[in-house]
Amino acid sequence: MVVREPDRKDRQRTNTMITAFVIGIVWGTVAAFAGRWTVEGLAGTYDVRAVISEWNSTTSEGQHGPHTSYDVLAIAEDGRAIELPTRDTFGLADPVVARLSSVTDRVLSVRGATDVVEAHHPWEKIAAMSLGLALLVLAAIVLVKVARPGGARKAPPFVAGLAFAAFVVLTPVGFGGTAYGEAADPVPNFWELRRDLWGPPPVFARGQTAVSGEAAVRVLDSRPGPPEGAEAWLSGFHVLTLRIEASRLGDTPLELAADEHGEPERVKDCAGAPGAFDGTTGLVCFVVPPGYRPEYLLVGKLEREVLLKLQ
Repeated sequence: MVVREPDRKDRQRTNTMITAFVIGIVWGTVAAFAGRWTVEGLAGTYDVRAVISEWNSTTSEGQHGPHTSYDVLAIAEDGRAIELPTRDTFGLADPVVARLSSVTDRVLSVRGATDVVEAHHPWEKIAAMSLGLALLVLAAIVLVKVARPGGARKAPPFVAGLAFAAFVVLTPVGFGGTAYGEAADPVPNFWELRRDLWGPPPVFARGQTAVSGEAAVRVLDSRPGPPEGAEAWLSGFHVLTLRIEASRLGDTPLELAADEHGEPERVKDCAGAPGAFDGTTGLVCFVVPPGYRPEYLLVGKLEREVLLKLQ
């Protein structure tokens, strides 16, 4: 039996098909990433209230020094787990509002009481997508030149490469996974932990003046929802607004406490609302986790903590 060695034309044909397949992968990868990014930017969005329940970081040595990766999961208001690309911007038990693409269910931005993380259009991603579009045009030019002779023969491997790349980038089993996960740990109750460590602090009745060191605080009024005139983003959260008066408060911290999971966060200057607390009187706003019912205003810290009943 005589086996014929591949001739020059066979080798050229094989190399051409491999080249077409590789070009298809490059073209498909860039096109899929750029296309998805464009669709997510132009299509509708929806907001999800959530509370961070897991926060892990891993540091490893890389070619350019230490590199830290973050794994942040939150529990959405409907009970689903959601992955947040927030790195170390927010902490455990913080309430946040995630904005997701209505087409791909990927997180586009995450807002907390004091910060916002843009996951869709920071300058790095804009630069990457611009470079990707340039590579897409370059790949198309190369494809046209390569496909001129024997284009019909080169089309199948090119289409196969393109389909393979698009499948990897766009499908949930590849890089196109949504923000939603299967499960997340319960949200921790830091107030319960603090109480176990330091014991129950003194409690002042509703309407009384809570005294912590030299600071004295009294709550004049409390109501759910953001105050009038606050920036629009605040309405995306569950909010508790207090009207307080204080003397010698200084840098004494003010927090909310309840026998529930999650940590309310104070909003600086009530997001621009008129009449925000000026050091002696005014409005103090907190974003609170979904379902959270604050029972106390906590004044001071550690051995000077006192509680003022809100209910």
